[in-house]
Amino acid sequence: MEDHADWEKAVSYSLSRTGVLRHAPEASGVYGLRHADQWVYIGQSPNIRKALLKYLAGQMPYVLQAQPNLFVFELCAPRQRAVRQRELTQRYHPSCNKKHMKIAASGCHS
Repeated sequence: MEDHADWEKAVSYSLSRTGVLRHAPEASGVYGLRHADQWVYIGQSPNIRKALLKYLAGQMPYVLQAQPNLFVFELCAPRQRAVRQRELTQRYHPSCNKKHMKIAASGCHS
């Protein structure tokens, strides 16, 4: 198993259009959304920047209700994204991942 960064110590960026355009890569990987010290959602995408911009455009309103204001990311190969997302979700228990799987329309507070 590869040694991955500890997301609690990872550099966080402002979850805003400017922050995403400035810091999020147009590359394959996983990303996490958080509000203060609470993990809200962990996702994976072939293009991290595009996924975050879609979020900011309101594509996941149930995540928006949890008001994440920071993001982190980790580059990884396309074949590893789903496995890494699952590992991070099990480690950090983001409030919206369970709801995402059930396609809930309400907020993601635990």
